[in-house]
Amino acid sequence: MISDSSIFPTHILARMAAIATLLVILAGDPATAQHRPPVKAAAPQTAEQKELPSEQRPAAGAGDELDKKLRLEYQRDVDMAKIRRAHLLDRNTEMEKLLRDFSGRYPIDRDREYHYYAGLVLSSAGEYRRAVESYLKAIEIAPDYARARNSLGALYCKLNKYHFALVHFRKALEVNPYNPFLQYNLGSLYFEVGDPVNAKIHLENAVKYKANFGSAYHRLGVLAYHSQQYGRTIEYLTKAIEFRAESHTTHYYTGMSYFNLEKGSIAMASLRRALQIKPDFFEAALDLARVHHAYGEFSYALEFYKKAESLNPEYPEIKLAMIECLRELKRYREGIALVRQMLERDPHNEQLRRHLKNLQDQRLIENLAEQYDYFTY
Repeated sequence: MISDSSIFPTHILARMAAIATLLVILAGDPATAQHRPPVKAAAPQTAEQKELPSEQRPAAGAGDELDKKLRLEYQRDVDMAKIRRAHLLDRNTEMEKLLRDFSGRYPIDRDREYHYYAGLVLSSAGEYRRAVESYLKAIEIAPDYARARNSLGALYCKLNKYHFALVHFRKALEVNPYNPFLQYNLGSLYFEVGDPVNAKIHLENAVKYKANFGSAYHRLGVLAYHSQQYGRTIEYLTKAIEFRAESHTTHYYTGMSYFNLEKGSIAMASLRRALQIKPDFFEAALDLARVHHAYGEFSYALEFYKKAESLNPEYPEIKLAMIECLRELKRYREGIALVRQMLERDPHNEQLRRHLKNLQDQRLIENLAEQYDYFTY
């Protein structure tokens, strides 16, 4: 006979025996089960037994009151989110209505956001005194509310109250020093009050924390231009154009920087672009005429001098420059007529008298005049 041990190893048989014993225990021994007392079912608890002690039970109606309060807070958050959305979409009329509804539905005395958004609406409507009061109320509720301080600072700048604006911008920056918009606003304030050192510090921080901050690059470019750093000006303003923050002044300062670097063609293209963006840009028209004049392109110079004159007829230099262009173009009759027109308004102007005599002489000897000879080697 073949024993079990010859088929199964000893350790496997031992495990099988242990499993069999466990199954017997779990199934229960029939002999033992007959002598076990029956297990009685637990009696159902009475209402008195189920009732908790009074100190562990909520008062009657407390749960409903709590639910009502939570629902109100939830609805308040939803309504404030609608106000925020209207602000982001620049819908001031809608935001004004939502704020009015909000104030009629909820307590607003300690609501900083309500007073902040009310300040924005009032400011956009030109009610600056009430806007200031609303921003100050938000700051009174939450002194570290950087958004309200920033908006109040911007409003003070609009009102030319830079000393008040500086306080609020600095306080906001203490709370949120890495905010590029706060850095930009503070840098712009220093720019306006003539502090280029501090302006540059904060504007550089703005582009450090927001690498595509085109408006900050524009301001940095203007600062560099006024410091006669024309190469840096072009670098900064190129960034401003790249990040779609270009304006007529961006191209104007770019053009004048190229002119100062003796790159006339690029300068003219940039100044023309400035005039395309803003056709009534007097400075661009005048300086474009000057650039053409400097390169001896008198017809183009005269064209843009006339445009500049149409934008600012009282600017004294323009007519004198036009007289020079007319003389260089040998259009003596037009030049003489223009000088006589000016002498009617200022008959004792010796400079105009000299111009008139020069033009008259040039007209008389035009056929005798010889070209200058310049030799190159």
